[in-house]
Amino acid sequence: MGASHDNEEEHEFGEEDNNNTSKSSNTNNDRASRMANSTKSAPADASVVFSPELLSMYYSRLFPYQLLYSWLSYDPATANPSSTNNTSITKGAPSSSTFPRREFSMTIEPTPGNEVYIRYQSFLSQDELSSAIMKRRPTKIDIGAVFNYPPKDNKSLPSGKLQTQERELVFDIDLTDYDGVRNCGCSGAKICNKCWTFMGMAVEVMDGGLRKDFGFEHLAWFYSGRRGVHCWVCDDKARKLSNEARSAVATYFEVCYVYFVYCLMFY
Repeated sequence: MGASHDNEEEHEFGEEDNNNTSKSSNTNNDRASRMANSTKSAPADASVVFSPELLSMYYSRLFPYQLLYSWLSYDPATANPSSTNNTSITKGAPSSSTFPRREFSMTIEPTPGNEVYIRYQSFLSQDELSSAIMKRRPTKIDIGAVFNYPPKDNKSLPSGKLQTQERELVFDIDLTDYDGVRNCGCSGAKICNKCWTFMGMAVEVMDGGLRKDFGFEHLAWFYSGRRGVHCWVCDDKARKLSNEARSAVATYFEVCYVYFVYCLMFY
């Protein structure tokens, strides 16, 4: 994406290791793989023009640094930033070994319409993260995997030494998957209150399945910003699933998806 400095930096998170699910020629398996393996967001709408001034205001006043840092640290000590004992955590000392090994990427626009995609960004603390974001004012931030070394040290490591250790199990549900049963007149990225109910139904089915059938507890649901929702399964056992196990979970929900759409056709 954009003007990367080398070919390797054009890859999505984790592509340099062997931890990505291989693509199947079967259409249903392709959708399942995309649902469970997507951690890099889709390209932004090329027609959108970002204001540097508004980005600065957003990142200085509104961006949830502490919430993001606490979540991706997976350390209860980060939950209460006002505590005196936790001051050193946000100021410099790492709360755990997890956050400094987490990869971030940023898409920036040095000039309007000129996107530059920066990979292998990692930060020791919340302060380092916030300083880098406010300095670069990215138009998009992607959250990557946790590696065995801080990703920022990638250039100094022998080739192939940087390997994925864990990553959340992420599902991407788009309304376009339901275009065949959207009888409200909407299609593609167009959304109305009537067809959005399909997203509510899909969330209910998937949330129940992940909790009851697989025993996961820590699920975070997000609006994708365009035409669907993302589910991040954050349990420790989910973050350490093998590729085969991830594919199995995705395939299970692919069967549910087919049955769900079949039922909607007669709804």
